[in-house]
Amino acid sequence: MLKGYIEGYYGRFFSVADRSAVLDHMGELNMDFYLYGPKEDRYHRVDWNKAYPASEEKNLRSFIRQSNKNSIKPIFAISPGLSLNKYSSKTKISLINKVTQARKLGFNDFAIFFDDINQERNEALARTHLKVIEDIASLDIVKNPLMLCPTVYCKSFAKGEIGDNEYLKVIAENIDPMFPILWTGDEVVSKTISLRSLKDLKKLFNNPIIIWDNLYANDYCPSRFFIGPYEGRKSLDNAVAGIGINPTGMPITDKICLERFSSHKTDRQILKGYQVPDSFLKVIPFFSSPFKRNKSLSERQIDQLLATQNDLCINWKSELQLEWSPFLWKFYLDLILLKKINKGDSEFSLEDWVQRRYSDPLTKTILRN
Repeated sequence: MLKGYIEGYYGRFFSVADRSAVLDHMGELNMDFYLYGPKEDRYHRVDWNKAYPASEEKNLRSFIRQSNKNSIKPIFAISPGLSLNKYSSKTKISLINKVTQARKLGFNDFAIFFDDINQERNEALARTHLKVIEDIASLDIVKNPLMLCPTVYCKSFAKGEIGDNEYLKVIAENIDPMFPILWTGDEVVSKTISLRSLKDLKKLFNNPIIIWDNLYANDYCPSRFFIGPYEGRKSLDNAVAGIGINPTGMPITDKICLERFSSHKTDRQILKGYQVPDSFLKVIPFFSSPFKRNKSLSERQIDQLLATQNDLCINWKSELQLEWSPFLWKFYLDLILLKKINKGDSEFSLEDWVQRRYSDPLTKTILRN
């Protein structure tokens, strides 16, 4: 089973140095592919039909060199879905030009993303997407199977049974069976992904399935991050062709996520490798998984957690601490708020404190409740 990294999140965009550092770590972990599709690369999505300028071409060449150095396959993704209300000859030319540019830069493998577009997921949309796939796959310069992220990329988007979804049915009936399909599981962020949960998808598609795993993603919850064990994905080796981790866009944090994915190290072993203070072990349950539910905290437990604040927010100095700092401060802020509410601070005192630290809509809710 192939293992890879997907740069497909919102809100962050790697520098050349950050991407190279992640690729070096992937090489150490003997991983297989890096799928380049950052939402914040304007030429990938919003302005996909415009050519990369010379400065960006230089960055992409560097990415390819670093990938090859680490025996990682670089895959170039195009995301044209936002502007495909009407597929025209002009659109086709733009697609050909973009793939041609990427091929000249050195990419040999390509992916098409149709994710996160606000259009009716019906037969007409599927036919349009199939036309895009056909036009790219027919190019002489495209030698390897295209990878596809469909608009319906998880079970919940099917709005019913996967086999009954009009969009997926048309795609499955017409796509080349060699083209891998990207799939996030039952949900955009899936608590578990199992052979059983993929049964209906595999019944519909004869294609290889590659899991786009958002377990460590935090673009949908930007006040949190997750670095817990890679769990809830048992027995997938023979069920899928590969798994790609789509994490945070914070380079050192993402290296930790990749270690979680590719190794069986304990919390202590992981943190020691990155010189994280031992005190983080006391708070790691709150940064483990979007699905982990911790019990209500007593005042004594709140104080014990708050006792780690100076160590993690003030005394610890490192590049990783800078990545985690906003999340840690927010965590401790929430603990202080909880303590104030439990103590029954006077309304005026609490109102003043909350208004200076939380957004206006949330402030009103906190004070009302």
